[in-house]
Amino acid sequence: MDLYNLGPVTWWESQCIYHALAAMGREGLIICYPTTPYVCLGLHDDLNQEIDQEYCRKRKIPLLRREIGGGVVYLDKHQVFYQLVLNRHNPLLPLRRQQLYEMILKPAIAVCRSLGIPAEMKAPADIVVKGRKCSGNAAGDIGSGVAYVGNLLLRFDYRTMSEVLRVPTGSYRQGLYQAMQFHMTTLSDWLVQLPTYSTLSVALASEFAKILGGLTPKTADRELLDNAREAYKRLTSKEWLTLPGRRQTSRVVKIAEGIDLLERTFGDRVIGVLMQEDAEWKFR
Repeated sequence: MDLYNLGPVTWWESQCIYHALAAMGREGLIICYPTTPYVCLGLHDDLNQEIDQEYCRKRKIPLLRREIGGGVVYLDKHQVFYQLVLNRHNPLLPLRRQQLYEMILKPAIAVCRSLGIPAEMKAPADIVVKGRKCSGNAAGDIGSGVAYVGNLLLRFDYRTMSEVLRVPTGSYRQGLYQAMQFHMTTLSDWLVQLPTYSTLSVALASEFAKILGGLTPKTADRELLDNAREAYKRLTSKEWLTLPGRRQTSRVVKIAEGIDLLERTFGDRVIGVLMQEDAEWKFR
């Protein structure tokens, strides 16, 4: 299996290189981080419903829509990405997507535990620490390949994430900000000193090697980069970004697995109601 330990890359390369790898029918593990922030929509997201496009324009935050599932994410240099591309006929691929997550989440969980962080999996695809989400993960088919992507959050900009999403009211937005802070966590919450990218990338590669077998270091060759540029043009085009996605009758933002912030009307006010299992909290 090829290993592309790329380190810092442009914001669009951090998404488009694995798209290109899959579209070309090549396999590999990519580890990297983006040098500048951006917003990435999932395949089934609806741009007009999900994103405050005016805010993104004013802040010069670029948008990209990936070809795999999962929700809207705000991504920046304080996150380390691990992206695995396998051909569909690869015997490592289980029959059920849930089994894929159970297999592929192990390396990131092991790295967290090696740092003294008691991470564990929460089905179907979250990594949590004492119930708080610390990693976002998604998977899907691209061309003849299957791409699995995830990240380790060193730090997270909750305020900007709450601003890039389109929401019904200011009180709902404040509730979103508070809910993310309460139900998410990062490595900086648990460590006095954050590990370097080099430390994390080596540790991730070592843990993935236990699943994938030997890893052969590679650099991003010209053909791969050219295909990544083509993917960039397509995934950021107006036609692709504005494809209709899943529409909601009222606003719902997923915070973590089993935790959603719902739009509710009370009298003449629209507020956010946080639903977790059978409990709810109102943000006024």
